[in-house]
Amino acid sequence: MKNVLQIIGQLILFVVFYLVFLGGSLLDPLKLKWFITHPTPESTRYFVPDGLILMTLLYLIILAIEAAMKRIRTVGLWTSLAFVVALLLGLWSKIGFATHDRF
Repeated sequence: MKNVLQIIGQLILFVVFYLVFLGGSLLDPLKLKWFITHPTPESTRYFVPDGLILMTLLYLIILAIEAAMKRIRTVGLWTSLAFVVALLLGLWSKIGFATHDRF
């Protein structure tokens, strides 16, 4: 039963990572933009790294809490896996990529 609760907790953590990545990229709280390319002469493509930065900070805070509770060996791997899967899914979904027209 304990393992089932840990798996459910890590699935919830995956959803939280993904939502932080999505929310940070859409809300743009840090107002950062990384220039990528000019797909057409009238537009510019940017990457908004705010969600990525916020998700990484959340991941580091959670790892610090797990280390303080001495559970880094048992749960740290699953937390890292949830982080990587949320990151890959977010990048695959093109979260954070924005195209702005010059009009």
